[in-house]
Amino acid sequence: MTTLSISPLSASIDEAITIGVAELAPGSRVHLKLRNHSLKAEARAEFVASAEGTVDVALHAPVAGDYEGTDPAGLFWSARFDAGSDVVSMVAALSRLEPLAYTLTASTDGGRDVALDFTRRLVAPNIVRTPVRAGRVRGALFARQGVTNAPGVIVLGGSDGGNLWQFVAALLAEHGCAALSLPYFAYEDLPKELIEIPLEYFDEAMQWLRARPEVGAAQVGVLGMSRGGEAALLLGASYTEVAAVVALVPSGVTSTGIGADVSAMARSAWTRNGVPFPVFPPPGDPLMMQEAGAAFATGAPFVGAPAFLRALQSAGARIDDFAIRVERTRGAIFMASGEDDQLWGSTLLAEIAEKRLHGAAFRYPFEHRRYPSAGHFVCLPPNLPATSTVGRHQVVGLSLAFGGTARANAAASADLWPRIVTFLHRHLALR
Repeated sequence: MTTLSISPLSASIDEAITIGVAELAPGSRVHLKLRNHSLKAEARAEFVASAEGTVDVALHAPVAGDYEGTDPAGLFWSARFDAGSDVVSMVAALSRLEPLAYTLTASTDGGRDVALDFTRRLVAPNIVRTPVRAGRVRGALFARQGVTNAPGVIVLGGSDGGNLWQFVAALLAEHGCAALSLPYFAYEDLPKELIEIPLEYFDEAMQWLRARPEVGAAQVGVLGMSRGGEAALLLGASYTEVAAVVALVPSGVTSTGIGADVSAMARSAWTRNGVPFPVFPPPGDPLMMQEAGAAFATGAPFVGAPAFLRALQSAGARIDDFAIRVERTRGAIFMASGEDDQLWGSTLLAEIAEKRLHGAAFRYPFEHRRYPSAGHFVCLPPNLPATSTVGRHQVVGLSLAFGGTARANAAASADLWPRIVTFLHRHLALR
């Protein structure tokens, strides 16, 4: 009788899993179906049994199915979402921090189906989640039970608002960090829109984290995705206590506000000492408004990258008026971008920061990793479905194009996350 093996049966989301099938007729075909119940996604692949009557997904390439080539994670990242689910709904589901439930089913011609259930965890058993309501600061702290002097990391999500990215903080905690998942709008009593958020709020959070025993004598850094990546670069440039910056699919310029009304785009997303930062792209791009209006009317995904490219070309040397002064950062900087980011062209926007660092002979380590054919969601941890490249934005109510191919997005995430963990430990650990 056909047997299935999965090891381990309960693993972290970024942990390697082995999938095997045994007791097959040599040369026979076996159909594998992996159902992700939590995220409502499914992948299929067909394999040919070896001379020993086995299939090892890490060693054997499928002959048909949702991915090609030998890839131990292929069944995870190639999963296709059910109708009504996408990458945006996935992030919302991950924010609940519940273990992801899977069923693997093996089918053979003329044989009985064999199924095996397993899970992937988002929070390790030894991780303590501490809700935070301290002064203005809101969010949740994740750290190993009893840990002290751990690298402190503030985790910032993007323009989706809320505290949706706390699963990233939980993952960093599993890797030895004390990570504060910090919402900055659309959460509890925080501002409802991404408009003129004071940097002093982030500074208050940083001081709170530095005072925690979990961090102790270690240093504090910032990790942000998308608009959170822009904020991370801005915080590094503004506060000398920031010892490391991880900016994923970021912008090297200060961008527009985001709200339920297009008027938000005429206002800045950030302030310091009550003064708004310059707004890029400058308000009044009629073609961008026309494109957005067409997307609203038709439901087609809005591709924002061309508008940013037009604005960059129009600004020319004047882009310096909007640029974040990243060269003032007193710590290491790591940026990552997808070269096919259709939302806002993060590679070009990150290069603005990169050029400033080169031009200033920046004396701290910095790196910008570009991922060819990858889109906006290279910022996700590995082993999640990478097939959705569009989604409906929760704040503006518009379907957005994120870009990238499933394979490129998955490969980028798998390469990126170990680098992030290594970077944070190298630059934030107790000296």
